[in-house]
Formats: sequence, structure tokens, C-alpha cells
Amino acid sequence: MMSENDRVGITPKSWTGELHHGVLHLGKRWYVISAEIDESGHAEGVRLDGPYADHDAAEAAARSSQDKR
Repeated sequence: MMSENDRVGITPKSWTGELHHGVLHLGKRWYVISAEIDESGHAEGVRLDGPYADHDAAEAAARSSQDKR
């Protein structure tokens, strides 16, 4: 696990060395962003899926992606 002092870039504090999904609002559309965060805090395999009609639809898609892991 990386410590707060070891974080690099703008990755959220709660994201650890594994695959993460989040919801992102851009303009008038909602997207699901996924990234593999390594233990040094670097993001690789960043993916943006969507657009989704609303926040709830994007959240459901993010949960579905996490359940598939």
C-alpha cells in the first residue's frame, strides 16, 4: 500500500494499487472512468466509458464494472 507521502499526481487518496471506477460529469453528460492504479500511485489503462443519460445510470454502470472483477 502506498502512503499519503508516496502519492503521485492527482489520484484520489482512497484509490489504492488496484482497479478503480468513478463517475465523471463532463458538460451535460455522465461517464464512467476506470483506471489501474499501481502502488506508486501511477494510473495506467485509463478508460472513459459513456456517455450515460444521468448520474444514476453512470453509477449503475460503475457498480456493474466493479462486480465483474
